[in-house]
Amino acid sequence: MAIEKIADTLLEKLRFITQADTVIGKAIQAGDTTIVPVSRVSVGFGIGGHQNKGETSASGGGATVEPVAFLVINGEDVRIMPISKDTTLMTKIMDIVPDVVGKIAKKKKAD
Repeated sequence: MAIEKIADTLLEKLRFITQADTVIGKAIQAGDTTIVPVSRVSVGFGIGGHQNKGETSASGGGATVEPVAFLVINGEDVRIMPISKDTTLMTKIMDIVPDVVGKIAKKKKAD
């Protein structure tokens, strides 16, 4: 198989894995509360080939999907519930999102 065809096939499969539905999962309704899973997707791949005395091609790829948090929506109350005690920048940003969303909602009501 030509290396271009291998690359197209591999990239198409990785594109399917990394679509938005994988990162932000389907909402789960629990009474008045909506729970939305949030995941981190990591992808890596490699492609190589040699075209001397016949074609030789190879490819490899992998992906991981790691759940990192749940977005919990109850009326106007929006919270992000992290799964781990990670102290990275993204986690710190996720911690302040509910306050920002709440302030924007209150400002819209006041207008």
